[in-house]
Amino acid sequence: MLTVTHFYREPRKTGLSIEGIFKSVKECLEDRAEIRDFYCDGSLSRLQNTRRAGKFASEINHITGDVNFLAMGLRGKKTILTVHDLGFYENPVHSRLVKMVYHLFWFYLPLKYVDIVTVVSDFTKQKLIKYFQFPEDRIRIIPDPVKKVFRFSAKEKLNAQPVILMMGTGKHKNLDNLIEAAKGTNFKLDIIGWPAKDELEKLKNYNIAHTVYSGLSDEEVYERYAACDVLFMASHYEGFGMPIVEAQCVGRPVITSNIGAMLELGKGSALLVDPNKPVEIREAIESLQDRKLFDELVARGRVNAAKYDYKIIAEQYLAVYQELAK
Repeated sequence: MLTVTHFYREPRKTGLSIEGIFKSVKECLEDRAEIRDFYCDGSLSRLQNTRRAGKFASEINHITGDVNFLAMGLRGKKTILTVHDLGFYENPVHSRLVKMVYHLFWFYLPLKYVDIVTVVSDFTKQKLIKYFQFPEDRIRIIPDPVKKVFRFSAKEKLNAQPVILMMGTGKHKNLDNLIEAAKGTNFKLDIIGWPAKDELEKLKNYNIAHTVYSGLSDEEVYERYAACDVLFMASHYEGFGMPIVEAQCVGRPVITSNIGAMLELGKGSALLVDPNKPVEIREAIESLQDRKLFDELVARGRVNAAKYDYKIIAEQYLAVYQELAK
């Protein structure tokens, strides 16, 4: 039986997307691979954690994301690195010095010591090749899996006041333009995250009905999907866009961006809009009050989401582990 070590960032109470992904993988492969977990120690420096990582190396070593620098402690070992996105690297707000340090220790040096990189989308793959010239034949596209909790829930009747669900609240998530789209309508926004002060003020000034939810469990997030009429995820940037697939699993139509990974993920199964045009966003939301279109998108979405079942994704990771073991 293969022995694999999953290397994680330090334990945390929120933002468990990476951990959730690989927990599902581990559970699916328990009869065919012995998978151990290594967590960074938040009380130690990155150098100290890098040295610790080397002592926990096994037959196959998989850095699950957000701690790419650990690869330098696994030199000479069979190592896989998962890259979820390059959002931080491409963010123009960072100084040249910050970007240079990030370039060196998060990508340039770690990529020298890994055998295979897995990415969650072709969008991220092309970024990796563009910025770091990493060999294409050593990149595998393995999308993120949907957790079991996000099960289908039929929508018997649409809400008279359309409920728009938004997952996440960083500025790149595009709450500003959703607010502009909702201005003067009867839309209600359900927002999961921590909106910025200016966004909350704008919601109040525009008199837009809204509820903010923070720190929800997976089951509570599922409840919000089930309660909404449509998911809005027309972000400016996503490495993948997991809420798109989660909403489709639950049986809710999705409005997403016509760019990047969101176009890749949602084309043919979601309504695509220009994230910079509130009018397009408003028109897309209004169009989904037509029950025929609603049901059509739900059906397409469920077909699309089936490709991201956690069992399928686990098999794809196992294939990479076996490939590297040989």
